[in-house]
Amino acid sequence: MPAINISRLRLQAFELAGLLEDHAAFQKSLRALLDENSHRLLRRGRSMAIRSALPAWDVPGILIRELEAALIPAAREKNAGVIAAAAAVWTAGKLEEKQLAAYLAGLSRSSGDVRTLLLQWLEETNDPAVLQDLAVHTCSPLRTSNLLLFRADIRTWIEAREPPRRRFGWMALRAWTDEKTSESVFAAFELLPLVFSETDPETMRLASGLLARLAEFYPQETQGWMSEFTPIQLQQGRKFLRMAVPQLPEEPAAFLRDLLHGD
Repeated sequence: MPAINISRLRLQAFELAGLLEDHAAFQKSLRALLDENSHRLLRRGRSMAIRSALPAWDVPGILIRELEAALIPAAREKNAGVIAAAAAVWTAGKLEEKQLAAYLAGLSRSSGDVRTLLLQWLEETNDPAVLQDLAVHTCSPLRTSNLLLFRADIRTWIEAREPPRRRFGWMALRAWTDEKTSESVFAAFELLPLVFSETDPETMRLASGLLARLAEFYPQETQGWMSEFTPIQLQQGRKFLRMAVPQLPEEPAAFLRDLLHGD
């Protein structure tokens, strides 16, 4: 199969973005573009970074990036059509379509509609690659509109009965702390002890990655947080904390090893 013509692709992406207010035409044209470029395996797209069980178009990463770049100005100009377009694309079903829907919803300025759509989508998918995009992109307007509500939502997800929902909670918290705001860091330290009673290995892995990230950028704050552990917390969190030690920078890791050894 011949290589993608970048100039033609950019024109196609621009024309597609122009259909944003006609969500049915937008969804149909997007699917045609994905189908035209399906299974070009010279380079896999962002969708393959996390393993997915969903059927995929296997389009090159540059196609997804060009689509996202074209959607930003279109969504800014035609924001009222973003939610309907995202909902239409989501129902198409394949991996890249759901990921683009997640990205598109994150461009909406209507945080209430975004939250409604997000909660609906969370009932419809447990796919880790899609959940990651929902955490990073779809949650973006929620992180800037009502922090108290978003923080409460994260806690609800982390405390959910279903492991995929708990995993999503840690993904969403990690994406928020990656913005390095004081509110997100405070929330992370407050919520991390909730993982001490966790039994799902993947959820624990995600939470330990968050702790490692905090220790990398906030080593003193991380050690201060660990120094406040009660004996009961150390006992409850021993399995998780031992899992986290190898991921931590040297100084916080040594501090945590001493805590665990002295317990």
